Formats: sequence, C-alpha cells, structure tokens
Amino acid sequence: MTHRKLFLLWTLLCSLALLPRAAEAAPVTVGGKASTTGGTSGSASGPKKGFELPENIIGGNAITALLPVQVGFAGYLPRVRIGFQYERQLYKAHWVYVQIAGLLDRGDWHTFRLPECGLGASEGSCNRGTVAGFDLGLGYAHKWFLKNHPYLVPIARVGLNGGAWWYPYITESRQQARERTWSMSVRGGGGLRLFLLRNLAIGLDVNLVLGFTISRDRPLAKPPETNANFLIGMEVLPLIVEHRF
Repeated sequence: MTHRKLFLLWTLLCSLALLPRAAEAAPVTVGGKASTTGGTSGSASGPKKGFELPENIIGGNAITALLPVQVGFAGYLPRVRIGFQYERQLYKAHWVYVQIAGLLDRGDWHTFRLPECGLGASEGSCNRGTVAGFDLGLGYAHKWFLKNHPYLVPIARVGLNGGAWWYPYITESRQQARERTWSMSVRGGGGLRLFLLRNLAIGLDVNLVLGFTISRDRPLAKPPETNANFLIGMEVLPLIVEHRF
C-alpha cells in the first residue's frame, strides 16, 4: 500500500473518532445560507430560559418623603413629623436607610404634657405656643418581592432615632419651666408600597416607638433641673411618596 493511501486511511479514522465528541459539545444549532447577491444570513438557537421578574422595581436607591403623625402614650412627642429618607439596597430584599425630619406641634401645657401652666407670677395664665425641633434616624428595612404582584412591596423595618425639640417663648418671655427635650428611641414596624410606575410609589407605614426623653427645666428663681422619662408612642405615616432610581 502506498504512502498516499495510508495517509488517507489515517485521516478518515481520526475524523470518525472525533465526530461524536464534537456533536456532544455543541448543543447550540446554527443554520445559515450564503448567496452571491444577498450576502450571508444565519440563525442560532439554544435552550430557552423562562421570564424572570426583577428583584426590585427599578434601581437600588430610593428617596422617600415622610409625612407622618406621631403620638406619645407615655411621654410627649411632637405630633407633626415631616422628613426625607434615603434608602440603599444591599442585596435583594435587604436595605439600609438614613432619615432626617423636622418636628412641629402647637398647643398648650396639656398638649406638651407639662406638669403645670405658667411660670412664677404668671402661673395659671399661659398662652398657646409652637414646639419645633428635629429628628435623625438610621435603620434596616426588609422589602419582600411578590413575584405574582411585583407592584406591591411589603416592608418591615427597625431603626434608631434621636432628636430634640424646644418649647415656645411667648411675647419674649417664658411661660413654662421646660425649655427643651432630647429623645432617643427605637422604632420598629412595617408598611406597604404601591408602585403606580416602575420608579414611583405611594404607601403607608405604622411604627411603634420605645425609648426615653431627657428634659431641661428651669423654674423661676431656681437652679436648672434635668428630668428623664420613658417614652412609648406610635408613628403613623398615612402618606409616603417613594422614588427609586
């Protein structure tokens, strides 16, 4: 047998040995055609993957406008709390947030839970006034993803808040012994978001407030006093606007 025939036989045997492995290693099928006038065209097909909804509506950041009402069951809390909150998605349902809020209230000594009305000679004759302050918060939120209803987002959260507020001075003179109050509280609760658009939602939250307050009192013609009290209250946020990006 000539050298040329031996070479052709060796080539054929190698081709037959490699053909099954090549077929197993290529599950994707490719087809195409070529012509001298229309150029080349082709198509490819492989295993299809089912449609999967995203883990969040859009983006991993959120800015929220907070318009809550809060009430103190044990201890006093300014009733109006208007703030903003920034949230950052860590991984899937896990988020962290920071918030800042302004505190406002208007009323008399009954509203502010003060021990008495008036100060010194004006005792028993105090006017209404406005309390103003601020509040800062840091916390964690868990946001569930509902595969069948992705526009609804239930939320559970817990955070640490601290703030202060100052009591009113009416007609440039004090009408109560209490000057200011500092507070520290843990707020835990949850809520729901309804996404009207992929990046805009409205919702509501309800949080339980547990903590303490430290107040500075300065009675007339007496040295200042510091009073500490437990704080138990509730924060209801009837209107929340959330924007994700």
